[in-house]
Amino acid sequence: MVGRSLVIGKPVSMMLQAKNATVTMCHTRTRDLAAECRDAEILVVAAGHIGTVGADAVAPGQVVIDVGINWNESLGKLCGDVSFDEVEPTVAAITPVPRGVGSVTTAVLAKHVVLAAERQNV
Repeated sequence: MVGRSLVIGKPVSMMLQAKNATVTMCHTRTRDLAAECRDAEILVVAAGHIGTVGADAVAPGQVVIDVGINWNESLGKLCGDVSFDEVEPTVAAITPVPRGVGSVTTAVLAKHVVLAAERQNV
């Protein structure tokens, strides 16, 4: 897990651990972040910085889930925390940004809004 926020990093880490996954928590200041990332089977990246994970930080067979969403001024478009074009040829699977996990996040948030509204009417 790259990212330690209360919104994604810590909750995702806890959810994975609840399913008996061994989780290594990293962040943008982790010493030798690339080596830590290469050791993961599943790499979840939510660091909040464009290009935090590049080709040097991945290994063949990995699944990379890019949760980051950033606006790239120079390209004029949305991009993730993972350098998709560098990483995609190496890994087994990777989520794109946009059109990746954002729709899942939106669906979960909508579900929470509905549940909260239902609880208010009890």
